[in-house]
Amino acid sequence: MMMAAGIDVVAKLLTENFDTPQIVFLRSLFALPFALMICYQQKAIPQLKTPLWGWQIYRGLLTSGAHFGFFYGLIYLDLVTALMLAYISPVLIVLAAKLLLGERVALKGWLGVMCAFSGVVIILDPGELIFQPSMFAVLASAVCWALLSISNRQLSDRLDPSVLAFYTSPISILIAALLMAGGWQEPTLKEWGLFILIAFFGAATHFLAALAYKYANASTIAPLEYSNLLWASIAAWLIWGKLPESIIWIGGGFIIVGGLISLVKKQPDSN
Repeated sequence: MMMAAGIDVVAKLLTENFDTPQIVFLRSLFALPFALMICYQQKAIPQLKTPLWGWQIYRGLLTSGAHFGFFYGLIYLDLVTALMLAYISPVLIVLAAKLLLGERVALKGWLGVMCAFSGVVIILDPGELIFQPSMFAVLASAVCWALLSISNRQLSDRLDPSVLAFYTSPISILIAALLMAGGWQEPTLKEWGLFILIAFFGAATHFLAALAYKYANASTIAPLEYSNLLWASIAAWLIWGKLPESIIWIGGGFIIVGGLISLVKKQPDSN
């Protein structure tokens, strides 16, 4: 989630000068070498030849939806609002885990998710929220991320996590290239560095997420996605000099407690 927060922060910086297709294109293109190095380190290069193509096309489309939806939302929304809307995904992951994987979600698992989501609601303050069309894009992104996370669990015994991470990029590159035609904006040296950084964060996020779902139930991992808030808040303070308001600390407390409740579930994870 620290890596994922890195994606969010850098993407917000890039949306100031670039449109969504170019951000997705360069982020995905530069992620491939990092993902390939991870495959080599994991000794999973042979699996790249037989990656279960149907699954990878499905996962690639979900990845594209997650990228385009969230990055588009960042153009019109501040980072915190976009993140809060995206935090519906852990709830969706737990629900999908029950429906698609047949995972038993214990009472503590539900309590952990709902406690964490309550923290999100406190921070978001729905009474003050003016709904915008771009918010639908972020919500759609959250749905795509939830289904992508579940697919990590579905394929955990069939492919190495590094292979799953590698094949999240190619379809995004293709779709973004088609949408980007005629809309290229030449990056500065600093912006090239940001694109390389977001690519590294992206490759690391997908690999670590796939690795986590290999060893733990979806209902265990989902509430921990809320820890993204901590890293995003620290980044906002370091980059923009903005300290979180007291309401964010209160909501963040609920988020952390929810994650801890999920971690101390008594039933063992299935391997």
